[in-house]
Amino acid sequence: MEGMSHAASATMVGAGVGEGEPRLPESFSFAWLEALIAEHTQGNDDPLTTKLDRFAVAGAILFGALGVLGALLLRNQLGLRILQIGVVLECLCMATLLANAGWQAWLGYRHQYETFARELDQQLVQYNVVVDAVCRYPLHVIAAQLRYVSDRKSRFIYRHGLLSGGIDKLGILPLLLAMYLQFKDWSFGDWKGMLDHIHWIGAFLLTMLLATYLVSWWGVRAKGRLDLYEMVLTEASIRSGDAF
Repeated sequence: MEGMSHAASATMVGAGVGEGEPRLPESFSFAWLEALIAEHTQGNDDPLTTKLDRFAVAGAILFGALGVLGALLLRNQLGLRILQIGVVLECLCMATLLANAGWQAWLGYRHQYETFARELDQQLVQYNVVVDAVCRYPLHVIAAQLRYVSDRKSRFIYRHGLLSGGIDKLGILPLLLAMYLQFKDWSFGDWKGMLDHIHWIGAFLLTMLLATYLVSWWGVRAKGRLDLYEMVLTEASIRSGDAF
């Protein structure tokens, strides 16, 4: 019976493709699945962060590091001026990040339920197209890919957690706390006294925290993609199982 099931499923993969149906490669690949998802979910896979957010964090890392480095290396009026410019630009970048986050939250809040319901209806149609395409593969192939994705996701969560911990849940709070601890005893305008509150270790750790925050963004997006692969394969395996 199992051999007949595999043979019948293989015939499904090799069968002619109907009008509007995605073409299937002979063997399943995640590159094909990603291309299929990208084709049918364009504009609906909203990123967790915008380009402005990423540029703002990158600018904060760059300007802050250059300002502190210039002040610690030069220790003169020029170094002090570089520090002033670096801190101001870093603060502007962080303010831009917070302002953009607030604006995105406000846009989502204004028409939260109506917009969300329309997006669900539209995405369900596209989701079914992807799942139906995957269902044309044999059930044992879908099950094997599902086990593989689940194992990879578990390993990814464990390995990524060693670097960033729960920063994806805490958000920007650790970054703000680190900046507060670094500058809590400094009064704005006291640029000369600012050097007394900045040292190599503190500057290095703050820069590493900013870099870790960027890596965490990448990790959250990668995990989200693995979740989507797992969701599609799980639904496809259920539908294929019901067909027999």
